[in-house]
Amino acid sequence: MMEIVARERRGPILTPSSIPCLRSLPTINITQGCSLGCTYCYIKSYRDYPGPDRVVLFTNTAALVAEELKRKRKRPERVYFSPSSDAFQYLAEVQQATYETMRALLDAGVEVAFLTKGFVTDRFLGLFEKHAHLVHAQVGLTSLDHTIWRTLEPRTSPPDHRVQTMRALVSIKLRVTARLDPLIPDVTDASPAVDSLLEAISASGVTFAAASYMFLRPAFAKILASTLKRLQPDQQPEEWSYQEFTDGRSGGQSIGEQERRERFARLADIGRQYGITVSPCRCKNPGLADGSCHIAGSVHRPTSIAVQPDLPFA
Repeated sequence: MMEIVARERRGPILTPSSIPCLRSLPTINITQGCSLGCTYCYIKSYRDYPGPDRVVLFTNTAALVAEELKRKRKRPERVYFSPSSDAFQYLAEVQQATYETMRALLDAGVEVAFLTKGFVTDRFLGLFEKHAHLVHAQVGLTSLDHTIWRTLEPRTSPPDHRVQTMRALVSIKLRVTARLDPLIPDVTDASPAVDSLLEAISASGVTFAAASYMFLRPAFAKILASTLKRLQPDQQPEEWSYQEFTDGRSGGQSIGEQERRERFARLADIGRQYGITVSPCRCKNPGLADGSCHIAGSVHRPTSIAVQPDLPFA
């Protein structure tokens, strides 16, 4: 049973993330902690992580966003959801808070970008269709295999549902990309499984996929390594070397840079067969990538939109 702790947020809300590719964007976490329970999620190493069976829901987020937009002389061009949780968790209270917050931004003419492995319901599709030119979507998916899904991402949206979500978002003219992260060497990047995955993504209408391999964060490396070995007994994740991310302040154990380079090249070749551009995530692969992984939509220009007096606010 997931416990929801209601709490009011204080202070400015439209603040940038410490993630390098999001530093020019305001970001919003609807919750502290996340109910989706991904075994590899880095938020479990945070000091304020509330635990696996609890999320802190900030109940006044939408109201604070509306107030902050009214005060700003210049509005942000785009806001990203969510660097440390999923905005589309299955919990009804979280869904409602996300909907109200995104509606406040979209009604004010501010773009919304999100990455999700959660549940994008018809209610959101209706909202996004009204503001299709303002919404950037990225859907995370690394495998169509239900055993892998239940082992690594137990409370996320099922893989086939995420493919349907991509298709639905594309059908309402949103800019949609996929995210293959975290890939597991010889498990989720192996043929024919990865071919089927890329074929399904292509059939949804998506033509770009960011990719990155599994990193074992120090705080829970041993537990995650054990989980990976259950999926593939030949795995030796405890022998992976430590790799730094672009920020130089974080990282984890992963397969070596040269091996990642070769595996990314192979994925790119397979992707081309299905009309998909596969590109490594730059933040996690600083020596291998120099472009954008589109985590927050198309390349962002760090500018603002001048406030017009007659623009509506939610």
